[in-house]
Amino acid sequence: MKPSTKYLKITINILSMALIFVFCVWVLPKIILYFMPFVIAGIIAMIANPMVRFLEQKLKIVRKAGSAVVIVLVLGIVVLLCYVVIARLITETIGFFSNAPQIWAKVTKTLSGLQDEWMILFRRMPKGMQEWLTNFGETSADNITRWLSGLGEPVSEMATNVASNLPLIIVGIIMSVLGSYVFVAQREYLENLYRKVVPGRVRNRLGLVMSTMKDAVGGYFKAQLKIMVFVYAVLLLGFVILGVEYALLIALLIAILDFLPFFGTGAAMWPWALVCLIQADYKNAIGLMIVWGLSQLVRQLIQPKMVGDSVGLEPIPTLFALYIGFRVGSAIGMILSVPIAMILINLYRAGVFRNFVYSLQLLFKDISALRVFDKQDLIKEGILTEEAEKPEAEVKKEETGDPENTGEQTQAERSGENDPTSKSGKKRKFWEKKK
Repeated sequence: MKPSTKYLKITINILSMALIFVFCVWVLPKIILYFMPFVIAGIIAMIANPMVRFLEQKLKIVRKAGSAVVIVLVLGIVVLLCYVVIARLITETIGFFSNAPQIWAKVTKTLSGLQDEWMILFRRMPKGMQEWLTNFGETSADNITRWLSGLGEPVSEMATNVASNLPLIIVGIIMSVLGSYVFVAQREYLENLYRKVVPGRVRNRLGLVMSTMKDAVGGYFKAQLKIMVFVYAVLLLGFVILGVEYALLIALLIAILDFLPFFGTGAAMWPWALVCLIQADYKNAIGLMIVWGLSQLVRQLIQPKMVGDSVGLEPIPTLFALYIGFRVGSAIGMILSVPIAMILINLYRAGVFRNFVYSLQLLFKDISALRVFDKQDLIKEGILTEEAEKPEAEVKKEETGDPENTGEQTQAERSGENDPTSKSGKKRKFWEKKK
């Protein structure tokens, strides 16, 4: 391969990967947000397609008529879920954030009951530690109070944005309904259009990417989502029985916490039960522990069957993915970091990044070779001299003037065989006479 051709390929591969990264991180989210009604329509169509296929095969219903029936059923279920679950969840979220300062006041009042016991232990500590703990406590309390006081502002801003964007939301809902019907009814047309417009090589690469993403998300990630739904149902039922306020929202947050690797329901349930125990609320403390135990029992029973042979990430890549996701997108980033990392690793194993990796290897190899100085170049630059480059044997030849003298002894000279007075020399002379 010519050097010019090689470096051209390396440049194209690296620039292509850089452009793909920029597109996926900055451009693609904006495109998805802009066309969100059609994304929702595509999701509804994916749910409805198996039902339409069943009606076509079993009941001999025309696809357009069947899709209309199924779309109406699916939309009815979605609307019902939105009314029963999402509306209730939004109401609880607004109420929770609005009452956050009052909730924090109750927590502060509970913690103040432990002040006497804490002061006894505090007086026994060194003076330096007392000052540090005092400053830390005051700073933490001020920060938490300031944060909770500011939670009401995002809620009011969100309500204002919803009201101002209400026409756009209504148009988006209408487009989602129409788009879902068109995607289901015109599926064959869309597939044929895709085959005509997209080249075969690009289709094969996109098919590989989509199959890899389906394996990654549809395996481990899909199983964990199902487990999270079961855990959420157990938590919600337990919280409703215990009479916990904002049960729908709190159960959802703890279920999301259970979904994250290295976390679990115990990360929230155990401290909560401990606070109830300190408050002498033994009923809720025991009830929370029972709910936690039931959620773990359900998880252990359904996890082997749900997960099956699907393999998640190793601990170290998972930790890195969680940390990067948290730094990039806070809690939502942590939730999305693990499936994104799984998709990237599976794409790498499938060879999607093969040309990019080869380009980097060739580039680093040439850079390493370029860093090494040639001896002749160093001599021309005056860094080395020709005398310094000569071997030691040649230098000794020139010093002694004996072309045969290389400054090294032969094996016979070292053993003394050439010396007639030595023992080995006498043996050699005896055997020569005998011959």
